[in-house]
Amino acid sequence: MVDPGINTTVKYGRLLDELGWEFAWEGFRRRDMIRFGVYTTKSWLSHKPNGTHRAVFPLPQIAINSNPKLEQNPAYK
Repeated sequence: MVDPGINTTVKYGRLLDELGWEFAWEGFRRRDMIRFGVYTTKSWLSHKPNGTHRAVFPLPQIAINSNPKLEQNPAYK
């Protein structure tokens, strides 16, 4: 059975769709989906939402080691 995902409407969803088509090979899709609040709430293809902490990346350990004032993002500790 196919997961229909959450079927709520997305504010400015047509703009998000157009951005997806226009910049398909530019690598902006994840950023745009986070900006529109879709990345951590909707399902698509084989993606299922699995937490809001996925909207930020963990800091690389080498960056933390080189700057002691940096702190790892809370969900990745």
